[in-house]
Amino acid sequence: MGEPGPAPLAVVRRKRDTAFLTEARVAELVRPRPFAREPLIAERARLTQEMGPLDLWEGYRSFTAAEDSFKRSSNSVRTSHKYGRVYVQLARRFRPWTVVEIGTAFGVSGMYWLAGLQANRRGRLVTFDPNRQWQEIARANLAAISPRFTAVADTFEAGFGAARIRFGRPGIAFIDGIHVGDIVKAQAELLLARIASPWILVFDDIRFNDGMYRCFREIEQAEGVVSAVEIESRVGILEVEAG
Repeated sequence: MGEPGPAPLAVVRRKRDTAFLTEARVAELVRPRPFAREPLIAERARLTQEMGPLDLWEGYRSFTAAEDSFKRSSNSVRTSHKYGRVYVQLARRFRPWTVVEIGTAFGVSGMYWLAGLQANRRGRLVTFDPNRQWQEIARANLAAISPRFTAVADTFEAGFGAARIRFGRPGIAFIDGIHVGDIVKAQAELLLARIASPWILVFDDIRFNDGMYRCFREIEQAEGVVSAVEIESRVGILEVEAG
């Protein structure tokens, strides 16, 4: 992957001094560093991009312009390697029993989360996406990193009830599906209503539009949120204590 670049700029807002996401710990999380399976993830991502643009899930039509091609390639929807490294470190330091991913896409971000779980030798990724064609590609990518995953070919809202998510143990949720504020807020509220242990909620593209950022700042005010982090106006992270 070459030499690590500069660390992403992070802003930390804390409500409690006992929070896990302190300024010092966030600085450690965002410091670039290589990790096991890094070359493999890069190669899987490259091969996935070579498949070219593939059809979006039909449910996205109401969120796309009429002239949209309604196709996306992996690179247009994947997380960047810079943030992937952050996710690996977050999984390694927080040591979640479950990582819930809303929006599997082609499985690139999931590979990073799995690399962290595999390094811990515990925990499971439960990832949701209704696009069955994309899910098949994602399953192959994820399986190349670790068997510690369950891929659900459905929306989070429809599928989480049967997924047996362990909300009573520390976990991470990565919300990266439809970037519409009201939808993201509803997904976060479903999670917050069930969390019975410390969890971390990670939001991608918080500045994708005004609604997304407004949603993030509103959720930040929810009961139980003890720390908030923004990384380069792209990724938002909220630490939640058990209710």
